[in-house]
Amino acid sequence: MANVAVVYWSGTGNTEAMANLVVEGVKAAGGNAELLVANDFGSGMVSEYNAIAFGCPSMGDEILEEDEFEPMFTDVEYP
Repeated sequence: MANVAVVYWSGTGNTEAMANLVVEGVKAAGGNAELLVANDFGSGMVSEYNAIAFGCPSMGDEILEEDEFEPMFTDVEYP
């Protein structure tokens, strides 16, 4: 059974709503999913999951949110 982390940052709630739908989809398919905000996830947690879904709205010119999401994503991408 898949164990999936759904990690997101949401400024207005739209990305959070989409993240919740991803969690529902994983569970409906028989997997386990955990919803986490960017501040609650880091590179030390990657091995706990079979898959990770990231969600973040683009900030202007396709730039990730710089205060919370981008530092976490860089940490996970380049441990």
